[in-house]
Formats: sequence, structure tokens, C-alpha cells
Amino acid sequence: MHVPHGPESRRLLEKLIREILRAELQALDHPAREAKRTGATPPVLALQEVATHAAAMRTRLLEVLHSNELPVHKGTHGATLATLRHLIIHRVIDAERSYLSVLIDLRHGLDLVKLMREVSRRVEMFGVIRWCDDWLTARRTLVARVEAQLAWFTEAQAVASGRAPIPVPTPEPHAQLEAIEDDCDLITSAVDPEDRPGPSLGWHTDRNT
Repeated sequence: MHVPHGPESRRLLEKLIREILRAELQALDHPAREAKRTGATPPVLALQEVATHAAAMRTRLLEVLHSNELPVHKGTHGATLATLRHLIIHRVIDAERSYLSVLIDLRHGLDLVKLMREVSRRVEMFGVIRWCDDWLTARRTLVARVEAQLAWFTEAQAVASGRAPIPVPTPEPHAQLEAIEDDCDLITSAVDPEDRPGPSLGWHTDRNT
């Protein structure tokens, strides 16, 4: 992955900050949104752990950005687009695919913070680097728990159909995630490129995180 130097690094860092703040706002919203579909289920509890972490780390991030004289964008427009996308998805897909779309958002957040760490290293913003390290250490574990809860949907379907639940291993949902990403692309295709997280940054999400 190529990371620019000098002023270009600073501009890229500011774009990443904007996208990360938007992603963290989404992480705060996910539990309540998914609870409307499935109730206080294990998948929703896993999302709540992510939301708790997002709330705890947000204050510290804002302090780090202020100390480094980096701009803080409210991300209102991006958050609105994300909310609209989820509302549309919720009307046309089932609970499991909705949960997968949330997982895509969380995995994208991991990619954003990893890239921000690399850019911060190039411009020697050590406070931002420390925040990224602490965030990634905790968030990787939390996202893995969210992914593991995909098994709950298989078990719930078995119970609903009157079959005995079949134990399933931790899923490898990459193919399903790609399908959900395609659905999301159709919904967001009309959005201006500057408001799309991935393309506006000039890099591609690593689905093998």
C-alpha cells in the first residue's frame, strides 16, 4: 500500500479522520438498529460491546486531534447517507444479511484505522499512532466476536423450523460479505464520489482483515 509523504500525507490523514468519525458514529447506532430486528440477542450484545468501545475511545480521539491541530468534521452528511442505506437495506433483506452489512461497516473501520496509523507514522504524529494501536488491539477482538455471532442465525433458523440446532464452526463469511457489499454498491451508486468512504480515499478495502 502506497502512502504519500509531505502535504499529501496531511490531506489524506484529514480525510481518514473524517471517515473514521463517521464510522464510529455508525458503530454507536448499530445495536439499537439491529435490536429492532432481533431483540436483545447475542449478536446485538456483541454489537453493544463495539458501541461501548466506540464511545470510550471517541473522547480520547477528539483530544488527540485537538492537540495535533487536526480538523474535526461532524460527518453529518456521511452519517445521514449511511443511515439511509441501512434503512433501505432493512426493508429488502432479512436479519442475517442486515447483520452482515453491519459487519462490513466494522471491518471497513478496521481498515481505516490501520491506514490512519500508517499515515500518522509518516508525519510523526505519535499521539495518533498510540490511539490507533490501542483502538486496534481492542476492536479487532470485538469485531471477531461480532463475526462469530453469525452462527446464532443458523441456530435460530433451525429452532424456528423445528429442527435440532446443528453446531457450526466459526463461519468464514467472505463470500457473503462480498454479496452484501454488492447490494450496498447498488444503493450508494448515486452518491457523489467525495461522499463515498472507499473511492474518495483512493484505496481499496482489504477483505481479508
